[in-house]
Formats: sequence, C-alpha cells, structure tokens
Amino acid sequence: MQDQHFMQQWNAGHGRFSEGLDQGLGKLAGKAKARFGRRAPRQRETESPLAHKARLTTLGVIGGILAGASLGMVAPLVLTIDCPQAPLEAAHSCPQAALA
Repeated sequence: MQDQHFMQQWNAGHGRFSEGLDQGLGKLAGKAKARFGRRAPRQRETESPLAHKARLTTLGVIGGILAGASLGMVAPLVLTIDCPQAPLEAAHSCPQAALA
C-alpha cells in the first residue's frame, strides 16, 4: 500500500521535478559556457616525433614509479595478514605466503 502511495505521489510530481531539474541544469550550463567560452581556443603546436616519444616515456616512468610505490606499501600489509606468525615476527617477510 505504501508503494502505491509513493508511486502516485512520484507520478503526480514528476513533471514539475523534471522541469525544475531541466531549468537548473540549463542555468548551470549557461554559466559554465559563459565562463569558459570567453577564452580563445588553444593553438595546438605540432610536436616532433622525438618530443612525442619523450612525453610518452616520461608518463610511463611516472606510472611505473607510482605502481611500484603502491605495491611496496601494500605488500607488507598482505604479508602480515597471510602469515600465521607472532606480531613481532610479522614484520619479517613470510616465504610461505609468497609461495602460496
């Protein structure tokens, strides 16, 4: 019974809700267009193949460093959870968990 009342109220107010949402999003989009539309478009410079390769290599190196750092932080936590050792011994690596 409560579901039926909810659906009736939803159907009765849905048109007004949608209209208000459309108006609000339209105003927000208009403000964003006015704010960001004033700028002149950026001119894309053509980069040499060497500069393109250097940029991609730099992104790869940064990604590798971030991946290694995150694995370095997570590995000790996983090892302490998987190793059935005392808390003082949990700081040392556990070869059983690494092999499993």
